Amino acid sequence: MKLVTNALSDYLNTKKELLSNDLYTLILYTGGSYYYTDADHDITWNGRTYLHNALMLKRQQTKLNNVISVDSMTISVYATTEDKLGDKSVFLAAHDGALDRATLALSRCFFNDSGEIIGVIDLFSGTTEVKSCGGLVMQLTVKSKVQGLSQEFPRRRFYPQGTYSTSGGKVSSQTDEDSASVIAPFVPLKEVLL
Repeated sequence: MKLVTNALSDYLNTKKELLSNDLYTLILYTGGSYYYTDADHDITWNGRTYLHNALMLKRQQTKLNNVISVDSMTISVYATTEDKLGDKSVFLAAHDGALDRATLALSRCFFNDSGEIIGVIDLFSGTTEVKSCGGLVMQLTVKSKVQGLSQEFPRRRFYPQGTYSTSGGKVSSQTDEDSASVIAPFVPLKEVLL
């Protein structure tokens, strides 16, 4: 469920033709933040200015689900050598790993007939992965932050649990012979008795 203001809810439920555009927020792992839009002019929302003339971003279709789902989105980034991330061009920064573990968020901004912003809906957010980069286009795969939920732990593995402590990055046991340790399967099966 997406949270919207009453004004935006009325707008979405009554208008047949909607005026909207995408807002992209790119946050690098090193802490730098960049804001882009696909509108034909800069957009200011929540004290941030989303630039229209910096990068050209084109995304694939997104779908909204009412449950937690592991999803991804592909975004094509069109840039020239004048487009920069920090002091490097976008493609050189991507080749140097600046986009590794970066977060990209997609929002949809809605306008009334006079061009004023009614509200913004957050649609998707995830970590970026450079799929391809060369020429004038770079493709990013943005994977949902819940991507780890689809992974299964290995079965029939034993994980010892004991009394130990860490100090200075080293693990030390409390005694030479640890009687509190137990070995049990991580995922108990009916064939295993505890």
